[in-house]
Amino acid sequence: MGKLLQYFGLERKSDQVITTTVDLLRAMGNARVAGEDVSVSTAIEVGAVICCARVIAEGLAQVPCKVFKEDSAGSPVEAKEHPLFFLLNRKPNDWQTSFELREQIGFHLALTNNAYVFKNRVGGKVVELYALLPNSVSVKQADDLSVSYDVTFQGGKTLNVPADDIWHIRGPSWDGVRGMDAIRLASKAIGLSQATERFGTSFFENNGRPGGLLTTRPGTQPLTKEQRDEIKTLWAAQHQGSGNSHKTVMLPFDLEFTAVTSTANEAQWIETRKFLIKEICRFMRVLPIMVMEGEDSTSYNSVEQLFLAHLTHTLMPWYERFEQSAEVALLTRDELLAGYSIKLNANALLRASHTERATYYQTMRTIGAITANEVRAKEDMSRSLDPAADELAPAANLFGGANKAPNPTSQNNNNNEVAE
Repeated sequence: MGKLLQYFGLERKSDQVITTTVDLLRAMGNARVAGEDVSVSTAIEVGAVICCARVIAEGLAQVPCKVFKEDSAGSPVEAKEHPLFFLLNRKPNDWQTSFELREQIGFHLALTNNAYVFKNRVGGKVVELYALLPNSVSVKQADDLSVSYDVTFQGGKTLNVPADDIWHIRGPSWDGVRGMDAIRLASKAIGLSQATERFGTSFFENNGRPGGLLTTRPGTQPLTKEQRDEIKTLWAAQHQGSGNSHKTVMLPFDLEFTAVTSTANEAQWIETRKFLIKEICRFMRVLPIMVMEGEDSTSYNSVEQLFLAHLTHTLMPWYERFEQSAEVALLTRDELLAGYSIKLNANALLRASHTERATYYQTMRTIGAITANEVRAKEDMSRSLDPAADELAPAANLFGGANKAPNPTSQNNNNNEVAE
C-alpha cells in the first residue's frame, strides 16, 4: 500500500490509480494565503512578476526530462525501463503531464523558492508524484537536524510527513532547510509597482487629465455651498470619464476654467514603471529582455547573446537544483552508484539556424567527434541502416587517413615532434 494511504487510511482501487488520494491532494492545494500586503496571489497580478515567473516555469518545463544509466563505456543511455522514466518524461500522476507538473514546480520555485512534491509509493517504488502548494507545507528541523514536513489541509487539519516522502526543491536558502521567500524579499518593489498601477488606472479612468481650477470672474459675488456643489455635479456629469473626452463643457457666465498642466510623463509615471520592471527582474534574476523590456535597443545578434546569458545565468542554476534534488530524492543510493541519473536536456533551447547547425555538425564530423547517426538523432531523423553511419570518420587531411585519430602517446613533449 502506498505511503499516502498509510497516513490517511484510504482504500486503493488499484496499484497505480488512487482516486480518493487524488481528491485529497487536490484539497491540499487550496490552503489560505497569508494576509500580507504583498502575497503570491496579489504579486502575480503585476505584469513583470507573472512574466518572470512564466519565463522560469516554462523554461523548466519545455525541455525533456529523462532518466539515464551509464553503459559499460561510461556513456549515458536512456533508461526507459526505469519506473521514473515514464513519470518524469510523460505522466507523473492521474491528471497532469510532465510539462504541467514541472511548470507548476517552476511557478512555486520562482515565487516562493520552494517546491514540495509528494512521492506516492507502492511496493517501495515511486508510482506517482504530486506537487503540494508551498503555503500548505511548513518545514521543521529537530534538534538532531532531521527534517520533517507539516502538511495542512483545506479543513485545517495538519499532519506530519517524514522527509523521505517529500521531494523538496529549494531555491536560494539562508539556513539550508527552506528557500528564502522570493515574494517577501521583493515585496517593496512589487508593492510600489502595484501602487503605480493603481495610479495609472485612476488617472486614465478620469480621461488621463489632471484637475483644473474653476474660479469666479472678478467682481462677482462669492458662491454659496449649494452653488459650489451644484457646479461640481454639473462639471462631473459633462466632463468626467473617457466617454466625455473633448466635449464642450457649459459653464455659468460668472465662472472660468484654468487647467493644471500636468501629464503622466511629467509625473514620471512611465519611467517609474520601466524602472520597477527592471527592479523586479533583479530580484527574480531574469534578464529584462526576457520580459519584453528593452527589446527596441537590441539587434538580432545581441538578442541571441542575451538569450545565451539567460540560459546560463537564469535557467541553468534552476536546472542544476532540479536535477540534483531529483536524483537525491527519487533515486536510491544503489541506483546512483550503478550510474543512474536524471537530466534536463537543454539542447533544444540552443538550436541555432539551419546554417549554423550544419556548420557545427560538419565540424564535429570532421574531427571525428560524432557519427552520422548521432547527427540524425539530434535532428529527430530516423537512424540510417548503413553501418558506416555508426562509425567515426575524421577527415583524412587532418589525421593522415580515414578513422585515424592522433595518438597522444606518440607526442614528444620535449621537442614537439611526432615519433616515427
